[in-house]
Amino acid sequence: MKVNVLFLDYLRHDFTEEVKAKNFYNAGMSFDHVIIDMKGIATAINSGIQQSLEYDAIVTMANDILMPDNWLKAMVLAATNIPNTGMCGIHCVENLGGIEILNGLAVHPAQVAFGNVLIPMVAIRKVGYFNTDYDPYGMQDSDYGFRLTQTGHKNYYLNGLVSTHIGADAHLCTRTDYRKMKDEGLSTVDVKWAKWTKKYVEENNYTIDLKEWPELIR
Repeated sequence: MKVNVLFLDYLRHDFTEEVKAKNFYNAGMSFDHVIIDMKGIATAINSGIQQSLEYDAIVTMANDILMPDNWLKAMVLAATNIPNTGMCGIHCVENLGGIEILNGLAVHPAQVAFGNVLIPMVAIRKVGYFNTDYDPYGMQDSDYGFRLTQTGHKNYYLNGLVSTHIGADAHLCTRTDYRKMKDEGLSTVDVKWAKWTKKYVEENNYTIDLKEWPELIR
């Protein structure tokens, strides 16, 4: 499986070199990568997807999450063996659900996988791009996970592997430009989530921008 890692490096670069020094060398297999310094998480990921059309999968990678040894090897094994993989993640910040065995692999099914995730291009070609209405920050990952689930894909975390979030901006008292950007997005997420999920279901259409980006369709 040919993988392109989308390294998101917007505004806060405190941990960039530490993360690259670990994650780029402990993956367990080779990969390509692009570094994207762009406001708006969905916009940045979409830019990376447009640069990954010849790959079998992408990995979204934050600049403040350290990955365990052989992280990519484990993700690729799962995505190769589990049909209709949507988001394959390594647990970071959310609670884990129960274990399910899929094709001999133990995973934790989830509505959405947060953190650094692998998404096969075959799944991306089903639902399209990330929803930029959530930018600069918001529920773009939950929106994507919802659309994947509704189109028959499986989102899950790998069992037994844990990643580490080392960023400090999770604290509301940290008034950095990065924190302000996050607060700007979070202030409207509930309204946007209600609007978009209603629209997807009523129209029975879970795609974003496939008509605008025909090169994504094979």
